[in-house]
Amino acid sequence: MTKYIVKSYLALVNRFNSFAKNLGSFGLAIIYTVGHIWIAILCAAYIFDASLNLAAVDAFIEPIINGFWFYALHKFCAEILGKLTLTIVYTIGHIFIATMCAVVIFSTTVNLAAVDAFVEPIINAFWFYFLHSFYSAYSKGAGVSYEQ
Repeated sequence: MTKYIVKSYLALVNRFNSFAKNLGSFGLAIIYTVGHIWIAILCAAYIFDASLNLAAVDAFIEPIINGFWFYALHKFCAEILGKLTLTIVYTIGHIFIATMCAVVIFSTTVNLAAVDAFVEPIINAFWFYFLHSFYSAYSKGAGVSYEQ
């Protein structure tokens, strides 16, 4: 029974490795954007004391813009820049995008928009770093096997 469980687990890990190898920048950007939407809703609802409807508007518009930003960086700069530098460049762009979206959508002051623009991207920087690290580790993995 244990041998069957281990083999089943290793088969699942190998399938996941194959999925990660085939994901590519576009698929990774989609996964990132979905997580970004959840983070944006929570931040907007809390920081601006906004209704869920308005927070959702911000949570869809701003992450879509940042999804394109993520895709462009990952597609064209991932091999040129190290993970940390890539994350920093992404975060600076994200702060600018988040500020402009908050000012327009919530008709708020730049000061309050700046709070959201720093809090949310910092959370998303961890999300970006995690995904990029995870993708890098599994896209280059050779898979695993069960040896007796």
